[in-house]
Amino acid sequence: MKNMQDERISLFIKDLNDCLKPNYEIVKSVFNNEYGFPALDPLRDEICKCFMCGLYQSTITLTNHLLERSLKFCLASKYTFETKEKESDIRTVFKEGIDKYDNSMLEQTINAACTQGIITKDQKKELKAFRDKFRNPYSHAFNNIFEGKKVKGKVISSADLENGIDNFFKHCFDKTTDEEFDLENLPFAQGIMQIKIAKEDSLPYFKRVDEIIRDMLDKIVLQEK
Repeated sequence: MKNMQDERISLFIKDLNDCLKPNYEIVKSVFNNEYGFPALDPLRDEICKCFMCGLYQSTITLTNHLLERSLKFCLASKYTFETKEKESDIRTVFKEGIDKYDNSMLEQTINAACTQGIITKDQKKELKAFRDKFRNPYSHAFNNIFEGKKVKGKVISSADLENGIDNFFKHCFDKTTDEEFDLENLPFAQGIMQIKIAKEDSLPYFKRVDEIIRDMLDKIVLQEK
């Protein structure tokens, strides 16, 4: 057992060594460029570290969280700057704005951010597309992560499951055939394929959300002044 554990740790360290430097080069512009807002910077920092470590599904799920957190933060801040006096007590001045948006669904916060001029109409469309493509599937396990995705294999009976999962995979995903299956109907293959899909999608998603957040924060800073 100990040898097996040591081997797993060694493989994990090797994987980290293989991806840390190249992935840092890819994400360093975001990693080294802070927002200047402690409410959001720890999340941005952690997402970058997940990507550098090759944790692409974690990159997406944390980006989902950053997106919702940033929308509510900007909405609450804008409300406070518009309705409260600058000399208000810091301990309570943000409470009303936080309470106003804290329990809002993502659809509501996106719409409110657009109405309040925090995001543009085009950004509103983008964020709703992100909600359907990333936030809902990865946060709520909706199957549309795999919509339109195919895997090669050969037709076998589900009765082969009785001989064990390993045997089922060995025969079902025989790459010597050109037959294709819809991945959304094959739950046993989805865990492995989701890693590959997340590797492709995580960085473009995070970088675009990061750009939109920086636009929102610029508007909040201008309003505060």
